[in-house]
Parts: sequence; structure tokens; C-alpha cells
Amino acid sequence: MIRVAIVGGGIAGLSAAYFLARKGADVSVFEQKYLLYGASGRNSGGLTAQFVNEPLIKLALRSLELYDRIQTETGFNFLLRKDGYIKIADEKNEDALKNEVDFQKKAGVNVRIVDPDFVRNLFPDINTQTFTAAAYFADGGVVFPWPVIWGLAKGCRELGVKIYDYTPVRVEVKGNEVLGVRADSELHKADYVINAAGAWSNEISRQAGIELGNRVFREEICVTESLKPYLDPYILDVSTGVYISQSMRGEIVGGILGKEAEEVSVKSSLDFLTAYARRVTELVPKLRGMSILRQWAGAYDVGRNGMPVIGTTKVKGFIQLNGFGRNGMSLALAAGEGVAELVLKGKSRIVQPFNP
Repeated sequence: MIRVAIVGGGIAGLSAAYFLARKGADVSVFEQKYLLYGASGRNSGGLTAQFVNEPLIKLALRSLELYDRIQTETGFNFLLRKDGYIKIADEKNEDALKNEVDFQKKAGVNVRIVDPDFVRNLFPDINTQTFTAAAYFADGGVVFPWPVIWGLAKGCRELGVKIYDYTPVRVEVKGNEVLGVRADSELHKADYVINAAGAWSNEISRQAGIELGNRVFREEICVTESLKPYLDPYILDVSTGVYISQSMRGEIVGGILGKEAEEVSVKSSLDFLTAYARRVTELVPKLRGMSILRQWAGAYDVGRNGMPVIGTTKVKGFIQLNGFGRNGMSLALAAGEGVAELVLKGKSRIVQPFNP
């Protein structure tokens, strides 16, 4: 039986564990803290395939299929809503948005350009003076990240996966081959070690003697007090970086696209809150005066060329599964499935374009 040690208990690591275990592998997942500590527990849950790279689009479309399938297989409700994902743009960014849509249509994405009135029909409180065009992906939407992780963990455990939380590990290599991972003094031997450590992937990679070079980003999000649910799609303003959606409890969930950081940090800031409040109330004036219930920050990694890093390395048995940026919820289910195929069959067409 193939033994696999996965470093990182986020959506990428758990997805790989789930698909490996379904095929009979002996899988252990090691999370340095608790399962929702990393980016998988600190994001806004947007699901989209609106990328300008065909391999990314294939991962995203496959992931959308897998959400439906895994919910059924695990018997766990991910609180998934496919009510659409909308990118809006001002006049300065309108042409770029239209070019994106042309590319995405050719790649098979069900996306189209719509006018501001179309968006207002979906969300009456949006200020249509702040944008001139929008790209509407009807099959996209929002998922609540926490149930996704809880459901995947449940499915993994039922398949025999051992999940160790609060267990930092160190990758052990002998010569040019992985031996496994060491937790405290115990060596957990493995034929494959998968680096799914997100923002900590550079550090894990160095333990195997490989310079990964992923960039680390920090992004902040907040939620307001609850309103009657009336905002169905996820909306991203590509001109300002502001995004909003509404949870099933009625909270407005929003943030600003993340910035590159020198170190991993999950501390919140007043600067974010004031910048977000200014931008989001221009977009949705009705939100003025709403109370913020809580805010948080998350850290994620981006591959050095802006793409995920998925595949084998110069160290036999050491596999990268990281660099998803802020799109882990959109991409990582299919990436995990692909890595399982790579481990068990030696190749995977869907993740091959991301080979380091």
C-alpha cells in the first residue's frame, strides 16, 4: 500500500487525501495548528472560473463539479450557492474585462458581458454610477469555507485517513528521496510527501532542499451585522479590489484584494477597515452606518509566475500542491484529485501544466 504524508490540512491537502484514500492509499494529514487556521478558514468563499488561463479554467470547472459530488458522497452540506459570480469594472478597466470574457467563452466558460442595469436587477442597492460594465458567470457563486473543510475531514476520516492537528512536522530526506515527516521525535515514514502548506509552503519546501519561491499575500475581510438575505451573487469590483457577498445568516461579507507581504501574518488592521468602509459604501451606499461584527486576516501563497505549483520535484517522492493565491476554494478540489492521480498513476493531465 502506498503511504502518503500530506503537510497542510486546508482544502488542497484534504482534497488530495480524500481522493488518495478512495483509491486505497494509506494517508496521513499533518496540520500545524487547527484545520481552519490557514487560508481555507479565512477567505470569502467566492467560486469562479473567470480566469485568463485555460488550465486554470479547467481546474475551476472541474472543482465546481466536485463540490456537488463530494457533498453527496460525504453527506455534508457545504452551504454552497451557485447564484452567480460578477466582476464589475469602470470605464478604464472595461476593455480588459471584455477581453477576458472573450477568452473565457472560447475556453467553455458560461460567461457574458452585461450592463449595470442587469446587475441592479440582481442587487437593487448597488450604485450603478461606480461601474460601466460587468462580466456575469452564472455557474459561479459562494461556498461557506468552514463546512467544506469539516465535510472533507469527515469524508477523509471515514476512509481511514489519519488527521493530526496541532502537529507541526519536518520533512525528512535521505539522499535524493523522501523518507517521510518527523513530528517531535517520531518519524512517519511515507513514499510520498505532499506540500500543501499554503503560505508556509516555502518553509516546508526548504526542508526538502528545494527553493520554491512562492510569494506570500495578506488579505483582510470583515462581516457586518445581519440584513434580510437579498444579495445572491458574489460581486468583485476589479477597479477597486473590493468584493462583497452575503452569508446565509444575512451578514455582508466583504474585503479588499490582498497585497504581497514580507512575512505570514493574520493580524487585522484599522487601515483596512477604513479603506474598505470608504470603498464599499461608494459601491453600496445603503451600507453606511452598518456595524462591523468582526474582521480577520488571512495569508496565502502565489506561485512565482502567478500560477499554482503542482507536481513532482527533483526530490523523489516530494510533491508540490500550493500557490493557489486567493482562488484556493475555486481550484483546489480538482487539484487535489489531480495530485492523487499523479501519485497513483504517475501522471495527471489536469495538473500537468502547473508542474514546477
